[in-house]
Amino acid sequence: MEAGDEFGANKPWIGAMKAPTNFQPPKGKMGAPSAKLELDYVHGYRAKDCRNNLRYLKSGKIVYNAAALGVVLDSKTNT
Repeated sequence: MEAGDEFGANKPWIGAMKAPTNFQPPKGKMGAPSAKLELDYVHGYRAKDCRNNLRYLKSGKIVYNAAALGVVLDSKTNT
């Protein structure tokens, strides 16, 4: 990014936020949180300005992308 790319950018939070003065990180808790995300189902498909991003496999399944996901849909079982 070259200088001047942010000309006229309005950043009202710069003067309002201050770093905490007495923050101490908890001892022994510096690793990543123990969380697991599991996707149940992808709802929808955006086709307004997308082209050539849906394919049919020989097995009859449908392959497409939705947001940052690659989806393989079995339309017979809806999975």
